[in-house]
Amino acid sequence: MLLNDIYLESLGVRLGRRVDLNDAVADGRYPSAEYVANALLGVTVSDDEFAPDLAVAAVRQAVERGAVDPDRIQLLLHASTYFQGQDMWTPASYIQHSTIGGGAPAVEVDQKSNGGLAALSLAAGFLAGCDDDELVMITTGERFCLPGFDRFRTESGTVMADGGTALVLGRRPGFARVVSCTLLSDPSLEGLYRGRRLKDAPASGDKPLDMRGRKADFMRRHLNDLEGISLRIAGGIGACIRQALDEAKTDVDDVRRFVMPNNGQTVRWWSMLAEMGVGLDRTTWEFGRGVSHLGAGDQAAGLDHLLTTGQLSAGDRVVVAGTGYGFNWGAAVLEILRVPDWATAAAAA
Repeated sequence: MLLNDIYLESLGVRLGRRVDLNDAVADGRYPSAEYVANALLGVTVSDDEFAPDLAVAAVRQAVERGAVDPDRIQLLLHASTYFQGQDMWTPASYIQHSTIGGGAPAVEVDQKSNGGLAALSLAAGFLAGCDDDELVMITTGERFCLPGFDRFRTESGTVMADGGTALVLGRRPGFARVVSCTLLSDPSLEGLYRGRRLKDAPASGDKPLDMRGRKADFMRRHLNDLEGISLRIAGGIGACIRQALDEAKTDVDDVRRFVMPNNGQTVRWWSMLAEMGVGLDRTTWEFGRGVSHLGAGDQAAGLDHLLTTGQLSAGDRVVVAGTGYGFNWGAAVLEILRVPDWATAAAAA
């Protein structure tokens, strides 16, 4: 989807405290073999803020940074991956009530780790029919903790991290332009995380979810197609990136940085990215390996890191990409129009 006059006006991030994964290995929480293979170094952990509270903190920062008028916000989209703190509840409305208020619709987006990119695409479509002074707020909030989720062992190929993000999109020129945004899917892979049967009630929460077990069972039932499944999962994000680049009329070599999900090196799409000519030094790998996987929030957090550490300049093009269960993939091409003052101040500090 080639976009016209869709801009990023502000963003905010709230991360938990950093835990060294070497310490998690030493006390037995994280398998040493996975520590070596994934090459992740740290994970952010929230002790006393629930997932929506992390999003609230990120919204407040975004509003302050961009001097955002809450009355201009016409839609709030909240994307998440895991439990938001209560059953049968509306975290998007809680975030809205705790920050911007007003009567704009508050909507939850569920594409798991691709939720941030899905929300970006939905926001762009919504804004296409809005007046120039209207905005959309996109939030994410994640907290993965026991007893219901073991951040070190429930999933493979990554460690799950706690944090919240917020993006403000509008029609007026901001600090970046959203040039294109693409979503792709392959629903034949949805069974990878479904398990053999559906259930009558949510997990009790008295023991961690076993996402690895569901995946292993699916693979055992598809032994003749393991390589094909692996290639489709990894290839989806590559195909999404290429489509977004084509729509933006941008070559891979013209992209300054690639903001990728904070997954470990065992995830196959890292090698496929290298085959496209994108080395780790052009990605957010060094940032991501110290934070680990923020569910739906990796893209906004990665972009914030690049800005606040002085790694982007006006004129740079940036690709943000994501992948989520389903399977779903997303990618967008951004053009940096200016480095905002709050980012310049942070980089100089």
